[in-house]
Amino acid sequence: MRQNQDLVFNMQLFLHSGLEANDKDLVFGPEESKHMIKVLRYKAGDQISIANTRGLVATATITVANPKACVVRIEDSIQHPQPIHNIHIAIAPTKQMERLEWFVEKATEMGVSRITPIICKHSERKSLRIDRLEKRKDAAVKQSLSYYGVTIDPECTFDDFIKQDFNATDCFIAHCHHQIEDHLFKISAKHKKTLVLIGPEGDFSPEEVNLALTRGFTAVSLGTQRLRTETAGIAAVQILSLKADT
Repeated sequence: MRQNQDLVFNMQLFLHSGLEANDKDLVFGPEESKHMIKVLRYKAGDQISIANTRGLVATATITVANPKACVVRIEDSIQHPQPIHNIHIAIAPTKQMERLEWFVEKATEMGVSRITPIICKHSERKSLRIDRLEKRKDAAVKQSLSYYGVTIDPECTFDDFIKQDFNATDCFIAHCHHQIEDHLFKISAKHKKTLVLIGPEGDFSPEEVNLALTRGFTAVSLGTQRLRTETAGIAAVQILSLKADT
């Protein structure tokens, strides 16, 4: 295994959480095997790339093209360093599930680290299909050739979420109750673990904003225009990613 080198994969990327540095052979489960052999029509002798979403990426050759249990031989692997930024977005689920799925997909492509759906006072959607979000996330990880995965937490209430200990994290809340002068790009710290709260279509309630402020969150602006929930979430991810790259 090589350490911390840049490697550009021109092959299809597949995910396997069980991939380890010293593996010689690896067996894929039925879902990924079927996609590999039946859908993409890979065959024995073809090469693929594999990521374990913990920074380890390998090149491998298919040895058994079984659509129920595809077997590959590991040829080489690289352990990539942790990302220089850690972005956590706690976002109220949108009324239309497709909009939240879109957010998860695009935020994953842009480098989010963790997503927590939070049920707020004004939330129109109270429950989620986390499995649907996981599928969109995994597809985005493959498409963007990400070395590290994205954690999607089960939904929880705003009150339960805000009571957690966010040690060593810069915490912000974006709301529209009044004009906020401090822009996220201006006041966020570079290369720091950062959490941003994004509210529902009806915004956070005044009580929720006050509770966040008393828990050490800082009110922050994402710009002068009023954004939809999923757009605000994407804006926060992009702002923090740009800050890390400057």
